[in-house]
Amino acid sequence: MSLIEQSYAEKRNFIRMRVDTAVSFVRMGKPERHEGRCRNLSGAGMLLETDKKLTLGDRLTVTVPAEGPNFTPLDATAEVVRVESIPDMHKFRYGLVIRNIDPQK
Repeated sequence: MSLIEQSYAEKRNFIRMRVDTAVSFVRMGKPERHEGRCRNLSGAGMLLETDKKLTLGDRLTVTVPAEGPNFTPLDATAEVVRVESIPDMHKFRYGLVIRNIDPQK
Protein backbone atom coordinates (compact mmCIF):
# COMPACT_ATOMS: atom_id res chain seq x y z
CA MET A 1 0.00 0.00 0.00
CA SER A 2 1.44 3.36 -0.99
CA LEU A 3 1.60 6.29 1.39
CA ILE A 4 -1.19 8.03 -0.55
CA GLU A 5 -3.45 4.95 -0.34
CA GLN A 6 -2.71 4.57 3.37
CA SER A 7 -3.45 8.24 4.08
CA TYR A 8 -6.72 7.99 2.13
CA ALA A 9 -7.77 4.79 3.92
CA GLU A 10 -7.09 6.31 7.33
CA LYS A 11 -9.43 9.22 6.60
CA ARG A 12 -12.45 6.95 6.21
CA ASN A 13 -14.92 7.08 9.07
CA PHE A 14 -16.45 3.72 8.10
CA ILE A 15 -14.87 0.57 6.69
CA ARG A 16 -16.10 -0.30 3.20
CA MET A 17 -17.06 -3.98 2.87
CA ARG A 18 -17.19 -5.72 -0.48
CA VAL A 19 -20.56 -7.37 -0.95
CA ASP A 20 -22.54 -8.79 -3.85
CA THR A 21 -26.18 -8.83 -2.91
CA ALA A 22 -29.47 -8.03 -4.60
CA VAL A 23 -31.17 -4.78 -3.64
CA SER A 24 -34.35 -3.05 -4.66
CA PHE A 25 -34.86 0.68 -4.84
CA VAL A 26 -37.45 3.34 -5.56
CA ARG A 27 -36.62 6.82 -6.79
CA MET A 28 -38.39 9.27 -4.47
CA GLY A 29 -41.53 10.64 -6.05
CA LYS A 30 -41.77 7.72 -8.51
CA PRO A 31 -43.87 4.57 -8.03
CA GLU A 32 -41.67 2.03 -9.88
CA ARG A 33 -39.48 -0.39 -7.93
CA HIS A 34 -36.17 -1.34 -9.58
CA GLU A 35 -33.61 -4.06 -8.95
CA GLY A 36 -29.84 -3.83 -8.69
CA ARG A 37 -26.77 -5.18 -6.92
CA CYS A 38 -25.00 -3.69 -3.95
CA ARG A 39 -21.26 -4.12 -4.69
CA ASN A 40 -19.90 -2.53 -1.52
CA LEU A 41 -21.34 -1.12 1.66
CA SER A 42 -20.21 1.05 4.55
CA GLY A 43 -21.90 2.92 7.34
CA ALA A 44 -21.96 6.02 5.15
CA GLY A 45 -22.77 4.71 1.67
CA MET A 46 -22.93 1.99 -0.93
CA LEU A 47 -22.03 1.21 -4.51
CA LEU A 48 -25.17 0.33 -6.49
CA GLU A 49 -25.02 -1.39 -9.88
CA THR A 50 -28.15 -1.44 -12.05
CA ASP A 51 -29.41 -1.01 -15.60
CA LYS A 52 -31.64 1.91 -14.49
CA LYS A 53 -30.38 5.35 -15.47
CA LEU A 54 -30.24 7.79 -12.54
CA THR A 55 -28.78 11.26 -12.18
CA LEU A 56 -26.67 13.05 -9.60
CA GLY A 57 -28.80 14.19 -6.69
CA ASP A 58 -31.52 11.56 -7.16
CA ARG A 59 -32.86 10.39 -3.80
CA LEU A 60 -33.63 6.71 -3.42
CA THR A 61 -35.23 4.43 -0.90
CA VAL A 62 -32.99 1.35 -0.96
CA THR A 63 -33.79 -2.05 0.56
CA VAL A 64 -31.08 -4.63 1.18
CA PRO A 65 -32.92 -7.85 2.11
CA ALA A 66 -32.02 -9.97 5.13
CA GLU A 67 -29.66 -12.84 4.37
CA GLY A 68 -30.99 -15.10 7.08
CA PRO A 69 -33.17 -15.35 10.18
CA ASN A 70 -30.62 -13.57 12.40
CA PHE A 71 -30.56 -10.45 10.23
CA THR A 72 -33.04 -7.69 9.47
CA PRO A 73 -33.37 -5.93 6.12
CA LEU A 74 -31.62 -2.60 5.67
CA ASP A 75 -34.00 0.16 4.55
CA ALA A 76 -32.25 3.44 3.84
CA THR A 77 -32.70 6.77 2.15
CA ALA A 78 -29.69 7.50 -0.05
CA GLU A 79 -28.54 10.12 -2.54
CA VAL A 80 -26.67 9.56 -5.81
CA VAL A 81 -23.32 11.38 -5.54
CA ARG A 82 -21.32 9.60 -8.26
CA VAL A 83 -22.31 8.13 -11.63
CA GLU A 84 -20.26 5.69 -13.73
CA SER A 85 -21.47 4.19 -17.01
CA ILE A 86 -20.50 0.61 -17.96
CA PRO A 87 -21.40 0.65 -21.69
CA ASP A 88 -20.27 -2.90 -22.54
CA MET A 89 -22.58 -4.29 -19.84
CA HIS A 90 -25.42 -1.78 -20.44
CA LYS A 91 -25.30 -0.91 -16.75
CA PHE A 92 -24.44 1.94 -14.42
CA ARG A 93 -22.62 2.12 -11.09
CA TYR A 94 -23.73 4.73 -8.59
CA GLY A 95 -21.99 5.96 -5.49
CA LEU A 96 -24.69 6.53 -2.90
CA VAL A 97 -24.44 8.44 0.36
CA ILE A 98 -26.76 7.07 3.01
CA ARG A 99 -28.75 9.99 4.41
CA ASN A 100 -30.99 8.03 6.78
CA ILE A 101 -31.39 4.44 7.93
CA ASP A 102 -35.04 3.66 8.52
CA PRO A 103 -35.79 1.90 11.82
CA GLN A 104 -37.24 -1.58 11.51
CA LYS A 105 -40.92 -1.95 12.21
